[in-house]
Amino acid sequence: MAVGTDIPIIDFTQASSSPDQVARELLRACTDWGERPDMNKGAMWPGADLLSLSHPGFFFVKNHPIPQDAIDGIFDLERRFFAQPLSAKLEAPYIASKNAGYKPASSYGADARFTDPREAISINKWPTVEHATAAALPPILNDARQQIFSFQQRVRVFTKQLLELMALALDLPQTTFARYHGPDKENFDNFELMHYPPVTAGSDTSQRVPAFRISPHTDWGTLTLLFQTTVGGLEVRPPKYTSPDLSLDTETWTPAPALPDLILVNIGDMLEFWTAGKLKSTWHRVVPTATEGGLDRYTFAYFLHPDKDAVLVPMQGMEKQGWVPRYAGAGRTAEEHIHARIEGVHGKSKLKTEDKGKGVLQSGAGEIDARA
Repeated sequence: MAVGTDIPIIDFTQASSSPDQVARELLRACTDWGERPDMNKGAMWPGADLLSLSHPGFFFVKNHPIPQDAIDGIFDLERRFFAQPLSAKLEAPYIASKNAGYKPASSYGADARFTDPREAISINKWPTVEHATAAALPPILNDARQQIFSFQQRVRVFTKQLLELMALALDLPQTTFARYHGPDKENFDNFELMHYPPVTAGSDTSQRVPAFRISPHTDWGTLTLLFQTTVGGLEVRPPKYTSPDLSLDTETWTPAPALPDLILVNIGDMLEFWTAGKLKSTWHRVVPTATEGGLDRYTFAYFLHPDKDAVLVPMQGMEKQGWVPRYAGAGRTAEEHIHARIEGVHGKSKLKTEDKGKGVLQSGAGEIDARA
């Protein structure tokens, strides 16, 4: 494992032949740089408390199993999609109850205090070819169903490996996390294509560069896999900040650079629930850097979610006396957690029922979107 740019890098080459070694490196990757245990002594987990060890829950993976040509193909697809007129993209508008569809730039904010200059389209998990065939998609994406379906399948195989290795690292049964992610079940898995248009100051002094390209948030699911090109700006909130109230003017955040050949992985809310906070769902944001704020930024991510009926309580062996969840709702299902975050139980979003009962997120200043 290398530690470059302050975010650990894990080599996935030996994941099959030496899973213990890779699991050990995963645990190292999630530990505080200044307070790591001696991983060469004893078991990987017993005696180590990840509440004090968790770095930010972010790490890069190199030599992963997803072919580069498949990744490049998705980047080409999203560039062609976002180049279309707005009317074409809006043929699949965002539906909050499904957490899927197109969201125009500056129409919503991941943090309630901001609207983010980012457009995105979210595509739900397709467990079968029948799901892929039936899904509503706008132009360009409509002709790429097989490409999208194939990529989703590759990602789900990879995330299953990651979940099994994380369980091994925590000295839990291998299927502890993976068993709640049935490949044939519909859930809130979210394959999201994202475009950040250039943000520059206008000639009018009132037109200032926005503080964020996407405002601070945590991810709702189990794991997030982020694919980037060379335009950066992503920053991770250091672990010493624990309050959900962000003191944006006084905090120093850790840059997570854009490394095109690597996948950036981060822990989501579900793993924080299941490990009683031992693994952190960490705040992150995208800022317009001085050199790259004027450039288009294209990324895409796969947000892995558990089965809808998975219950959010600490797994056996992960219980911690006195642990208080950061978010309300320990003991509810994954589906209830997602709906609560969409509807604003945590945050200030508004869910307005439209289109014969379908929930459509009404975006604007002071509201929060599904990536909060």
